[in-house]
Amino acid sequence: MIEDFINKAIAWKTERRKDQPVFLQPYFSPKTAIIDGVPTLKKGFYRETSPLLSKRFEMFGRWTMATHGHWLSIPDMETLWDDDIRDDLLNQTKSNQIAAEDNWANEASCLFKPERLSLFAGSDIGNEKIYLLWLDFVDEPEFWVYDSNGESRYRNLQTYLEAFLAGDISASQSFWRA
Repeated sequence: MIEDFINKAIAWKTERRKDQPVFLQPYFSPKTAIIDGVPTLKKGFYRETSPLLSKRFEMFGRWTMATHGHWLSIPDMETLWDDDIRDDLLNQTKSNQIAAEDNWANEASCLFKPERLSLFAGSDIGNEKIYLLWLDFVDEPEFWVYDSNGESRYRNLQTYLEAFLAGDISASQSFWRA
């Protein structure tokens, strides 16, 4: 079922970019095995993958020009731990994430410990990103999405993709902080 939502998102993004130059069209890297789990922002710390995320990572690795930036592969997430990143896309994505953390007090990486967050998607040219928030006693991580509408929270990958495909930005209007 989640594969259907992912494939619909891929089809939608691909259709919208079909007339763009090749470097702006979606690219998919091969899938890689999830050996240790899903990397968090804390170097060397992994979270056990969830059923929905397992399906996503079984389909492909990195997806460029995806929803809210580039969806990162497991090796991409591990590379974010490095100080000297040779991949320009990942280097700039990390720089944008750190800039948001340093300059936006309510950014997820300021609110939660690094072992609670994974950078699922990020942009090398803007502030779009998706964090996975790993909470105790739930099967799936929450999706915290940042874009031009502000921030939005979704229960999991499926609820995020349902809203994305429906063009539903109402989550950005939900203020959960007092």
